[in-house]
Amino acid sequence: MEIVLLIILIVLVVALFVISYMKKKKYNNELSQMRSELKVGDKVMTDTGVVGEVVDSYIEDEYKYFVLKSGKGSNVGYFTVHANAIYYVFGKEEKQTTQKVVVKPVDSKQEKSVDDNIVDVAESKEKEDNQNTKSAPEAKNEGQEEKFSQKKSQTKKSNKK
Repeated sequence: MEIVLLIILIVLVVALFVISYMKKKKYNNELSQMRSELKVGDKVMTDTGVVGEVVDSYIEDEYKYFVLKSGKGSNVGYFTVHANAIYYVFGKEEKQTTQKVVVKPVDSKQEKSVDDNIVDVAESKEKEDNQNTKSAPEAKNEGQEEKFSQKKSQTKKSNKK
């Protein structure tokens, strides 16, 4: 029994490492693709939190570098960073998720029939609810009325005799 638990534990630990490795690999692939698609004018953030705009890129000693412009007004500065220092590009998500939605008009007959069905269903549901959910005093009064009418009919029959 202890061997089975040990085997299960080992399998779970190995699975955890495999899943972690796969996620890290996917993340690194996305980062490298994002870095390869950078162009002049993109607004980026470095891994140290510096936000700037790409104004130039060049390759030196087989490494890719970007020149960033950061700051406003008279506090503008230019600096060079290695491509691996850039980890976020502003505006990429907005461009990818923005989709044009085309709404086709519906025939007025179809729309009316659907609305009528909804109203009919709502009305029938309301009637059922009213019949099924009578308050306790109403149900008690109805029961008393039935008993009273039965007693009345019995007294009439006994009086006729």
